[in-house]
Amino acid sequence: AANVASPPAALGASSPAAAQGRYGSGAKRQTAVRQLEYYFSPANFGRDAFLQQQMDGDGYVPLSLLNGFNRMRRLEMPISEVATAVVSLSSALEVDEARERVRAAAR
Repeated sequence: AANVASPPAALGASSPAAAQGRYGSGAKRQTAVRQLEYYFSPANFGRDAFLQQQMDGDGYVPLSLLNGFNRMRRLEMPISEVATAVVSLSSALEVDEARERVRAAAR
């Protein structure tokens, strides 16, 4: 039983750093943007029928959907923070005015 209680303490689960997530905020934001850029990359998007079906007439996909994908969900970032990260860090992606949808930027 002692071994079951030990891992959270060993991982620092009660520390302020653990409460912020696995990455610092800057690294986490970069990771989120890189992941979204991959989803919309020609290498992925061209063969991702599901993502293509989710795209609206303007080419946008809801951030709520993307944020539910496993790699994004693990980052535990609210949609508003993901949208802000895309706006500030990505030239390959565009976020709509409501900051609820994202699409590949015109190239």
